[in-house]
Amino acid sequence: MPIHVSDYTWHQTNEKIMLSLDLHQTSPKNVDIVTTNSYLKVSFLPYIFEAFLCHLINVDQSTARILKGRIEFSLSKKIHMHWNNLSLKLSRDEMQIKRQEAIKDVEEQEKQKEQKKREERNQRERFAVAQQILENDKTREERSKMIEREKEEFLNQPIEKNLQNEQVSECSVNLDPRRRMSSTCSEDSQTIAQEIDYDGDGEDSIYYSSTENLHHVNGKMKIDKMENSARKQRKSSSIRKAALKDKDARKKEERRKIKTVPPVRQNGCIKVKYTPRVFPTPSRESTQAEEQQWLTLQSKNASFVAKDSNLECNEEYYKEKAISLFGNGDYQGCVNACTEALKLNPGVPSFYSNRAAANLALNNLHHTISDSSKALELLTPASEDNSKSRLLCHIRRGTAFVHLGLFSEGLADYQMALQLSPESKNLKKDVERIQSMMMTSTDSGDSNDDDSGCDDDGEITANGNL
Repeated sequence: MPIHVSDYTWHQTNEKIMLSLDLHQTSPKNVDIVTTNSYLKVSFLPYIFEAFLCHLINVDQSTARILKGRIEFSLSKKIHMHWNNLSLKLSRDEMQIKRQEAIKDVEEQEKQKEQKKREERNQRERFAVAQQILENDKTREERSKMIEREKEEFLNQPIEKNLQNEQVSECSVNLDPRRRMSSTCSEDSQTIAQEIDYDGDGEDSIYYSSTENLHHVNGKMKIDKMENSARKQRKSSSIRKAALKDKDARKKEERRKIKTVPPVRQNGCIKVKYTPRVFPTPSRESTQAEEQQWLTLQSKNASFVAKDSNLECNEEYYKEKAISLFGNGDYQGCVNACTEALKLNPGVPSFYSNRAAANLALNNLHHTISDSSKALELLTPASEDNSKSRLLCHIRRGTAFVHLGLFSEGLADYQMALQLSPESKNLKKDVERIQSMMMTSTDSGDSNDDDSGCDDDGEITANGNL
């Protein structure tokens, strides 16, 4: 059960509320904060702080700083005015309704944040797609311009060559293998006719224009691409066939390696004879007492097993079970027995107290605190009949607090125990030790230096209650 914290300080201005809260040496990693327009919650186990604010605040403009040993809030007021109180005084039902409204507000805030993130992500994706489309359009335009430029250069190339050949006085022959020029010259070295062959196959260029030659080249490139793709397909199919052959060969080898399954054995019947338990040594007068003690223990265990087999699952059975398990040192079994007993009757404080003792022996300190607190709640009203049980609960919870390094809470429980038993010298010594540890300790690690007094009380109270 969490412990509600009420020691906090706050002051205000017309615009903000400044709140300071002590964390009781809790690590900042274990602090959980929930804030809405009218609700503030800080949980740092085993403590909790709740504030049902009198007026509304702006959550987006409010801040929280976790410092060493404390947390400071700066809450922005929604309406600039003076607050008479920080939180409202509500009943239990009204507080539950406020908590439910706060949970709904937190869920709505998370949904709005998620929706905002989703919209931003979609907007970024749309922007990226638009930019990619623009880049693709630019590259496509540049590519088309480059193709047109190459076509124009290719078409203008033979005209320039013809103009150069007209100015040449002597006949010349182009030795380019892709383009061959043949000329017929007269006796006075004047050019009569020129013939250009672009594809180098020996035919006259009169049958081929420049555009037809370009289409011819493109056709050859397409044919080469088709042949390459067909070659790749044939290669991949051959590789696939080889892999299938290897797989089939491996399967055949594995089948050969599998040994034949032996036949099923025939049914049979095995006869077993049980003999009575006898000692392996001859009877002697010197060992008769030990043998008798062993026989009595065996009979007790047999009766205990018979009781378990009869399923006598009542409160007395679990109580005796818990006592025997705690006496044998099986503390986890004692915890389980008390838990089963509480399922049958959750209103018995002794089961919580006994489970707190077992948890203390197992060093489950937080469970010890919660069980002891529940037992003290059930042990109301306080009377002389339940004073011993309340004494043990205070000692166990105080010991758990001291082990956790919470000396002020542990000292309060031990002082309550000392009020119930003022004549106990051990309790007085424990109170003095805790006070000295509070004076000399500087960090949480000092609480483990000297805890013999608390351990002694823990053992005494555990054995006394169980």
